[in-house]
Amino acid sequence: MEQRWDEFAANIRSGDSEQVTETIDEIEELDLDERVQLFETCFDELTSIYAQSDDGYVRQATARVAERLTPGIALVFAVAESDRSVEADVDTIRQQTDEIGGFLLEALTDEDGRVRQSAKRGLKDVFRTYDSLEDEETIEAFAVELDEMATEYSDKRRKHLLEAKEDAEFFLQSGFGRLLEGFQNEFGDSLEK
Repeated sequence: MEQRWDEFAANIRSGDSEQVTETIDEIEELDLDERVQLFETCFDELTSIYAQSDDGYVRQATARVAERLTPGIALVFAVAESDRSVEADVDTIRQQTDEIGGFLLEALTDEDGRVRQSAKRGLKDVFRTYDSLEDEETIEAFAVELDEMATEYSDKRRKHLLEAKEDAEFFLQSGFGRLLEGFQNEFGDSLEK
């Protein structure tokens, strides 16, 4: 996995969208256990690449890769079903989700709007993972943190932070509330005619 990560890191550092997309596609194709192992191998270096880069494309690439590394619903279900092909446990899923969530919160204040948009999309996957873990408390904490962070900005960052807060609040609704809101978002305009 280390050698594979070295290739991925080179693609990320390049900032080239084709190379980054190829890396993301390869990560998507990994089985669940390989993704958990990749996180353990690369996450510290991924955040280091973000912190050291002046290139917005490179920082955006790190946010996009972090989104792919989010454990996600499939891994939660695999662990819940005691899938023997997955060595991870709930604590590992939670720890990885916490770390990715913290990183994406930071990226959501990036000066580059593309980075913020990628971080916002990634946070939705973080919220989905917590939701599948039935961890409303952490989602609520994210919503509060995002609201507090938004007060520190008056530019587009504020808007993106508040949009991410709305995403978190969506996952705090009941299943029926989510269904209703999703239906309204999808068909609302056509229903008003």
